[in-house]
Amino acid sequence: MKFSIATASALLLTAIATVSADEYASAMKQWCGGLSVPTPDGVAPLTAGGQAHISVHNNPGDSHEKTITGLDLYSVAADGTAKYIKNVWKGEQALTTDASIDDTVPSDTAAGQYYYRVWVTNQVNGMHGPDCLQTSHTFKVTTGSHTNAAGLTEYAENLDDESLYNPQHAKGCFGLTVENPQEGQVFKEGEHARITIKRESSSQTDELKKVDLYKKVKDSEAVFVQNAWEDVEDIGDAFTLKDHIIIPAEHIDPEAEYFYKVEASSNKDKDAVCDFVSKSFKIQAKN
Repeated sequence: MKFSIATASALLLTAIATVSADEYASAMKQWCGGLSVPTPDGVAPLTAGGQAHISVHNNPGDSHEKTITGLDLYSVAADGTAKYIKNVWKGEQALTTDASIDDTVPSDTAAGQYYYRVWVTNQVNGMHGPDCLQTSHTFKVTTGSHTNAAGLTEYAENLDDESLYNPQHAKGCFGLTVENPQEGQVFKEGEHARITIKRESSSQTDELKKVDLYKKVKDSEAVFVQNAWEDVEDIGDAFTLKDHIIIPAEHIDPEAEYFYKVEASSNKDKDAVCDFVSKSFKIQAKN
């Protein structure tokens, strides 16, 4: 279900238009913060052609009337890009505290990591209010399985193969891109670098924690230069900040390439540290 939140009530949209992006993200947490998708739980693998049980939970005491209106299947590519596969269910199912939907994983599904995204619609004075988008844990899909002579289940793929099943993606660390600075961009010391972070709507990253500057010379290990920003902010769909490039003289190196490392949290694993890096750029000393 790839429709817009533009279906929200006119009154709500007017209110949304008057707030900033971070205020909007915080407001949506008021509407959607009590929702979770406990299963699939990301522990047990699913098999192409097999059954998936998707359960949806809403914290008791929610004053907003909620209805499940859609269920989408997504994959997570090796590069951490979330890809919409298909809508697997649409309709109306009331949600008070708990509800569930069963789905058959398409038989032609390739081995890899997947997750479900649930659409939950709020009612505002009898009208269609904001849609909440909540996802399941990322789970492994294998192309086949069988029970061996010892009574144990064997799978067609190695479930420990990190090229298929990335452990960071399993924690919810995907769907975030550092779009700026651009590859090969050149800054002079003292200038401001614009750092633009884009979050996909189906990403499981949650809050932005810090941005650090690193440098790398040829094949050597990357070296921490300094912290550019540190706080706790809702990312929303995008986040932009400016870094005033003033760094110690020993870190100015014409042979070096620089990059920013962005740290974010996950809404699926409270202990996860999600790192994303920018493209490489240059820093020149002042004339």
